[in-house]
Parts: sequence; structure tokens; C-alpha cells
Amino acid sequence: MTAAEQNPNLVPRGAMRWPLGLHIAVVLVLAVAAAITVLGLLWLMLGAPQVQVSGPLKPGDTYDAIKIALAVVAGVGGVVALVVAYRRQHLSEATELREYDKTLIERFGAAAEQLGADQPAVRMAGTYAMARLADEWPQERQMCIDVLCGYLRMPHSPDPPADEGALASWRREREVRVTVLRLIAAHLLDDAPVSWQGHDLDFTGAVLVEADFRGVRFTGGDVLFVKTLFAGDGTDQIIFDEVNFAENGHVYFRLAEFRSGTVRFNRATFSGGWVTFDHARFTGARVSFRDAALIAGEVLFEGAEFSDGIVDFTGATFIGSTVNFGEHHLPSIYRTVPPAHFSGGVVDMSQAADFRHPPKFGLQVTPSGLRLPSGTSISDLP
Repeated sequence: MTAAEQNPNLVPRGAMRWPLGLHIAVVLVLAVAAAITVLGLLWLMLGAPQVQVSGPLKPGDTYDAIKIALAVVAGVGGVVALVVAYRRQHLSEATELREYDKTLIERFGAAAEQLGADQPAVRMAGTYAMARLADEWPQERQMCIDVLCGYLRMPHSPDPPADEGALASWRREREVRVTVLRLIAAHLLDDAPVSWQGHDLDFTGAVLVEADFRGVRFTGGDVLFVKTLFAGDGTDQIIFDEVNFAENGHVYFRLAEFRSGTVRFNRATFSGGWVTFDHARFTGARVSFRDAALIAGEVLFEGAEFSDGIVDFTGATFIGSTVNFGEHHLPSIYRTVPPAHFSGGVVDMSQAADFRHPPKFGLQVTPSGLRLPSGTSISDLP
């Protein structure tokens, strides 16, 4: 008997925890039950013949009884040997599994250490190592994703510094962050070899100056862009083109700030998810929803502040989604979310392709900067 069998505390995760004697007894009972069942079925198939007693035992009968006894003993010994072999094999597999888990944990530690290195090239290698580990370790995939997202939440200046040396360092760090986002986005595509769809993504407080989520699908899990700063230093830096905000997806742009650059949701499909821009601030970026299809689900702009820049809905179709810029009452927690505040900038819906299910504004007077389709009055809208 191995030390692990003698001391259950030494048994690795997944190993057999029954005492050896109990295991053998259970297998013997099952074997006897199976034998009796088979004999009973054979007896019934033969028409339940009567057992006839032919008199005193003959020498041949004694030899037959001895053979049967020896066969039974051999069978019991075989059962014991099989049980011991099975337990040994099971214990070996459990030990290998423990060693494999140990290797994965060591790889996690090494990748995390690389992400914290001073050299950008080492941090870059750490991003790939962590993403590869997430692919191979489904039990802890969320933890690996959390580490990658956590890296993006580390402080980072949205504006390039004036000093040449600092600017080079800023650009290298930006490239590492873009790589992290690229790896995450690649795993959210429908044809990704290993899908991360349905997992939580937490970008709370991150600074995004360049990201390409083109064609991904947000479904299941929570995707948090809460208090995220979108500050592209050029055009077409933040791209959500052709993204599908699908059923059971929850995407939060709550309290996010769209400061500069271009943030594109062109041809995005809102097909059942819950997307909120509540209390977001549009303070200078161009946010484009061109040709977006708002088919189902909810898209909320409650409490959003439009003070600069432009939000463009040219070619968008408002078919079935609940799009709310208005005041929202939450009786369950006895508070009210204020309507969107238009103090500058432009929210252009004048060229919407389909306005049959228009957004809710709850306003009687069209605020400056809000452009509606020709012939549409704000008082006619919900």
C-alpha cells in the first residue's frame, strides 16, 4: 500500500479517497451481484429447470467442487489485483494532474512577473504568455483575463509628453497596451480558436488612446468601461465597428469620458444586449454610430453630458431597441436618474435611416445641438 493510501491527507486532488478494504469489498459485492444476476437470467432463459439430487457425492463431484472453489478464490484474487492496479493508476494520473497544475501556476507567476518588468519588451512577452496561459487553463481563464485587464487599469498619461526621452517611453508603453487590447479583441471574435466570450472584462478607469474591437461580439459576462477615458491622439483610434452587442451581454460605458480623437461604432449591431452610457461625458471626441442597427435591447444615455464634439447617427436604424436620453425612475431604490444634458456639441440624428422607434428624450424643447430628422418635433417623441 502506498503512503498516499495509508494517509488520505497525502492524496492529490482527484485521487481515489476510499479506503482500500472498502473499495475491494464494494467491488466484490458488485461482482457477486452481477454473477447472481447473470445466473438468474440464464436459469429463466432455460425455462427454470428443477435441480435434481442424484444421491451421495461422487469423487468426480468433489473434484469439481474443488475446482469451483479454486476458481472463486482466483476470481477474488483477480478482483483485488484489479482494484489495486486501478487505484495505483488513478493515483498516478492524479499526481500528474497536480504536477500539471503546479506547472500552470508557475507559468502564471512568471507571466505576471514579466508584466511588471521595467523593460517594455519583457512586458510585451508577458502579455503573450498570459494570453497563452488563459487559452490553456480554462479553470482559471478569468483570472488570467483579469490580470491583463488589470494591467490596462494601471496609471497611464493620455497625452504624449514633450520630453523626447519620456515620449519614447510613453510610446513603448502605449504599444504594450495596444497589444493587450489586440489580444483580448482577437479572443472575442466568433471564429477565435479559443473564445473568451462570456467572460468579464474590467477596463474601469483605464486610459485608451488606441483600441480596435472591430467585429467582436459582447455576449454574456460584464464588460466594464466605467470611468474609462477615451483619448485618441488622432482619428479612428477607438474602433467598435461591426461589434455585436448581443443578448445577455452587459456593456457599461458609465461615467466614461470621450475626450478626443474618434470613437467609432459604425455598423455596430445592438441586438439584445444592455449597453449604458449613463453619466458619460462627451467632451470633445467625435463619436460615430453611422449605419448602426439598434434592433433590440437597451441603449441608455441617461444623465450623459454632451458639452463638445459630435455624436453622429447618420444612417442608423432605430427599430426595436429602447434608446433613452430621458429621465429614468428607479422605484426599487427610490432615486431618479436625470435626463441627458445638452450644453454644447452636436448629437446628430437628422440623417437616421429608420426612426420608427425613436429614442426617449422627455423634453418639450429641442436643445441646442440636438438634430432630429426633418419633420420630427421633440414634443412628438417619448
